Amino acid sequence: MIHYLDTRISNLRYFDQGEGEVLVLLHGYLEAIETFDAFAKDLATKVRVICVDLPGHGQSTLKLKHVNVEDMAEAVCALVVELNLGKVHLMGHSMGGYVALAFADKYADKLASFSLLHSSANPDTEEKKENRKREIDLLSRGKKDLICNTAIPNTFSKRNQESFLGEIDVLIEIASNTKEEGIINALNAMMNRPDRNKILKALQIPKHSFVGREDNFIPFEKGMEWAYDNGMKPVIFENSGHMSFIEEKDACINAVIEIMK
Repeated sequence: MIHYLDTRISNLRYFDQGEGEVLVLLHGYLEAIETFDAFAKDLATKVRVICVDLPGHGQSTLKLKHVNVEDMAEAVCALVVELNLGKVHLMGHSMGGYVALAFADKYADKLASFSLLHSSANPDTEEKKENRKREIDLLSRGKKDLICNTAIPNTFSKRNQESFLGEIDVLIEIASNTKEEGIINALNAMMNRPDRNKILKALQIPKHSFVGREDNFIPFEKGMEWAYDNGMKPVIFENSGHMSFIEEKDACINAVIEIMK
């Protein structure tokens, strides 16, 4: 179930379970394979699911001093090729969406469908870049726990935070176990990623955008606007923030299965 693949970028840890059509799931910032635990295991009763620890997160190493989203996409492609997966259904959550977009930019011929889970093709705004620089400064001062304890609860809808306290605690632990080197690398990679709206718009395959009505990071109206501008079909979660695959797991699974049909 858990395997490793040595690539130029990283010794990549991945989860591989189930049979049939292949879904590749890419996690977000401060996340890992375990973030998708319940979601992926339920999906794996219906399709083949592969989850990847992106370089610098989980137990995937960083072999290079600086790894950008294009490098991460290269590592994911190496896995797709190594496992002889053919065309895959690719879904990226938040930061994983940025990696998925870099994958689509370079390896569109390997995609059966493409989905962003609470993500966008836009580059960082100047305000967002400043926020990421502040996080890097906090990390340099040994304040990783402050980042984890603040950021993770906010990924859930405000009204869901109390009912998902157990899940939030698990996610905080995953984030806390992420090495500072990997977090700083990810922050720099996100800051320096390009605008990929043209790439997304040009993709001639089924495209979906999962949008949470109560997302604290992506305003609902903006998420819908970005989806339509890029020819994506929005999948709306009325009772979710940034984590629909946890907050509305069953509905999210049904949506994924429908896409993969």
